[in-house]
Amino acid sequence: MKTFTTLLILIVTSFSFAQSKENIEKFRALEPDVWLGIWDRENSSKEIKIDSINYNEIPKSLDFKGTVVEALKWTDATGENILIQTVTGNFTWLDYEKDSTDYMLQDKAELYAYLFTKSNTEQEYKKKWRVYDYIECYGVDWFIGFIPKATTVTDLDQDGITEIAIPYVLMCRGGMDPGIMKIIMFEENTKYAFRGETMLMCGNENAYGGKYEASSNLEQKPSFNAFLKQHWNRNKCEEGKYY
Repeated sequence: MKTFTTLLILIVTSFSFAQSKENIEKFRALEPDVWLGIWDRENSSKEIKIDSINYNEIPKSLDFKGTVVEALKWTDATGENILIQTVTGNFTWLDYEKDSTDYMLQDKAELYAYLFTKSNTEQEYKKKWRVYDYIECYGVDWFIGFIPKATTVTDLDQDGITEIAIPYVLMCRGGMDPGIMKIIMFEENTKYAFRGETMLMCGNENAYGGKYEASSNLEQKPSFNAFLKQHWNRNKCEEGKYY
């Protein structure tokens, strides 16, 4: 009986140790940031000193959600700026039927972009705007994320106030349909946008997709419109991307 009790204790202890070790390994694998090369240095303004900052350099007072994939800091005529781009990763979402307790399990993922600013007369950063989007999908091929090497900081109209352009894609498909593509641009609190679809089979006579619609307020901003058109064409092809 004593031998059996000792053996049982050893089994329980070994199981508990294995569980603890597994949890420790999971904990050690956690990261607050995963840098994915989102910033487009080449097409950002060369006259503005833009710095990529690490997680520890982000002020602790800033409130944001998700895992950081890019964080940039610069100064313009409005003061100091910090842009933070994040993604949540994939999680399960309960899709309830209307007026019912029945639901279907769906996959969901979200992305966020935040601009925090601080003028010369302020002590703390304040959130100026937030971009939020998500994908809910029960499909084979799905993704949401920022296009690599595509986020830009510019001063196209040379008024000393920067514009921020953030291209990203959303996909939920089981075949060869183009994904959804958007470029959201802000100057101060004014939002501009190109919305459309990615292009597949680029460089081929059978290429398809890649169309877009521009927000109506871009008619009064020809320099913004021209830049976004070029930027769309630079980034619309899915080939070579990680999605």
